[in-house]
Amino acid sequence: MRGYRILALDGGGVRGVVTAVLLERLLKGVPHLISMTDLLAGTSSGGILALGLAGGLAPTQLRRLYEHKGQAIFHDSRRPFGAEVGQRPTAAYDNEVLCRELKSSLGKTARLMDLGKQVLVPACDLDNEAADPRERTWRPKLFHNLPDSEDADRLVYRVALYTSAAPMYFPSVDGFIDGGVYANNPSMVAIAHAVRARLEVGAPTLQDLRVLSLGNGNVGRYISGQRHDWGSTHWLGAGLLDLVNDASVAITDFQCRQILGERYFRFAPLLPADKPILLDESARLPELVDYAEHLDLSELAAWLEENW
Repeated sequence: MRGYRILALDGGGVRGVVTAVLLERLLKGVPHLISMTDLLAGTSSGGILALGLAGGLAPTQLRRLYEHKGQAIFHDSRRPFGAEVGQRPTAAYDNEVLCRELKSSLGKTARLMDLGKQVLVPACDLDNEAADPRERTWRPKLFHNLPDSEDADRLVYRVALYTSAAPMYFPSVDGFIDGGVYANNPSMVAIAHAVRARLEVGAPTLQDLRVLSLGNGNVGRYISGQRHDWGSTHWLGAGLLDLVNDASVAITDFQCRQILGERYFRFAPLLPADKPILLDESARLPELVDYAEHLDLSELAAWLEENW
């Protein structure tokens, strides 16, 4: 069979605008980039992008969602004075504006089965509601519209809300939270799902896969020293949640490289070390756009020309 192409988009809050601008630029050189993609996978902010692209929206339209609505979505009216994320009694932001904008962009009635392309979006189910109490637990949940989907009738905008319900930032939605708690880089779950039915006639094999994984501007961080006898306050203050997220992304990248070799390409630009931009810093969207518009894409473009 011809190559099976997966486009995987990281989560990252407002940094998702970087991904939108990258796709906008790449389409100028590879106009069929999206149309030739077999599976769009995205987590959190990347999940919103994947669902939008699968529904026929252009990267430019999705870029405008961030630029025009980002500050309203991350309006901090719920924040107690001086309190940072992790120190508040409720989520930092309500999701009313986000819900309204997702309905407007993705459609109020569109379902996963209605999308023009295959899509896979990680979320986390906080309670599987198993009949046997011993089996009741939280679990990873992959929403998709592939042939064996049990969620094809799910509303697209609700799935977008599920995957972007980042703990401490937004409330959970219908018992789901952000898929970034385990797959902020969704490349590996997309690979596993693509080859899950390898015994079926025509199903893709590992040799068929081509995977492009897009990050959206990470900041190199570290914790110096050899011994850290810390409790929760110090660990959270030192960036424990970022550490867990970055480690998850990095191990996924390692696994994909080991399995696919040159048939996998990861583009994960680093933000300037002196300018970390948090996932809710919507006031800095112009900086992110300028940053994305000036990234060197020559190596990525060469890989696309050879593999896509």
